[in-house]
Amino acid sequence: MRILSVLILVNCLFINTAFADEMTELKEQINSLTRAVQSLKSTVESQQKEINSLKGTQNEKPRASAALPAPKPAAQAGIIPGKFTPEIGVVADIVAESANHGLDKETVNRVNVREVELVLGSNVDPYSRLDATVAFTEEHEIDLEEAYLTRFDLPFRTTARVGRFLPKIGKAVPIHRDSLDTVDEPFVVQRYFGEEGLHKSGVDLTKIINLPLPSAHQVTIGVLEGGNGEGGTAFGGARWRPTIYGHLKNYFDIDDSTSFEAGLSDAAGSNDKNNNFQVNVLGLDGTLRRVIDANREIKAQGEVFYLHRRDDPVGEVSADTGEFIATADPGGNFWGGYGLFDVRLSQLWGTGFRFDCVQPVDRLLSDPYKTELGYTGYLTFYQSEFARWRVQFSHIDRTTGAGDNRVFIQGTFAIGEHKHKLQ
Repeated sequence: MRILSVLILVNCLFINTAFADEMTELKEQINSLTRAVQSLKSTVESQQKEINSLKGTQNEKPRASAALPAPKPAAQAGIIPGKFTPEIGVVADIVAESANHGLDKETVNRVNVREVELVLGSNVDPYSRLDATVAFTEEHEIDLEEAYLTRFDLPFRTTARVGRFLPKIGKAVPIHRDSLDTVDEPFVVQRYFGEEGLHKSGVDLTKIINLPLPSAHQVTIGVLEGGNGEGGTAFGGARWRPTIYGHLKNYFDIDDSTSFEAGLSDAAGSNDKNNNFQVNVLGLDGTLRRVIDANREIKAQGEVFYLHRRDDPVGEVSADTGEFIATADPGGNFWGGYGLFDVRLSQLWGTGFRFDCVQPVDRLLSDPYKTELGYTGYLTFYQSEFARWRVQFSHIDRTTGAGDNRVFIQGTFAIGEHKHKLQ
């Protein structure tokens, strides 16, 4: 009996020892698994912080960052550089015009394919992108509107453009015609810079300025070839005399649905008389935007340009007396501007009004302060994101005292990849 008791005691001791060893091993496995989970959690948190840092200020200020996106390398922006086929898009701008002025008999009282744009773009590598826009007209003309390289992630976190592009002067000049709120450019842009705006070759640098404020700021400086766009009169015609420009853009959130954008521009160039910068254009623009819901929005926008130009009077020498008789004075101080009020009524409909006022550069000496006034109303039907119809009426009080009326019916259509959506 004693022997049996001893055997039972020894067996219990052995079982307890084995059970203790198993429990110790199990605890070690649990601790190892816990450490692995903590390590994985730390790795995920580290990666999430890196993702948030790459997003910049988008999480903190979604609307401000949308207005002024911080430049970043294409690789950080999620762009795949290994594409061999570029983004290709085509935009057709068809306009029917009826007018009583008869200044341009080629486009009055007829339907005109104003232009067809071929838009190309792709990433060259993770740090640069190439964009080009070629315009074809009904008169068999080909115009290279844009062809520029954008280089990201330069020193001091700047972004550079080199080639032919729309300079960031004011609010309307940098916008493509298919993205305007009206059929034509504001009169001050047409008269001073060109009928289709300003497309120039050059180089510029852009930098986002981050301040501890509920706002976003962007500074751009650049050097362009001289001259104007077609019909422009601000600068001389020599392309080899450069134009220097700068632009400051400021964006502010007033509340969750209201924003305000203010800009200051300055461009200095030549009038072809000499190499000095005898022409200076100072611009001020402002845009107040109120978003009602996903389909309704109200926008009030305005721009004013002040032009200072030193030049000699225009005229002819009298055959009788040999004296110079001045008929116009392109020198002096001029100004022009516009005010635009645009209402997006629904997803499909929008309407608005634009008021123009501009002093011509080649003003008559008989009435040097005469201004040209314009009154424009329009109604827009947004068939889709890539198809838009617009009816527009404009009345113009010209400096000669004559009044002109113009009626436009415009259809703008886009296919393929196109960065300027018809909104």
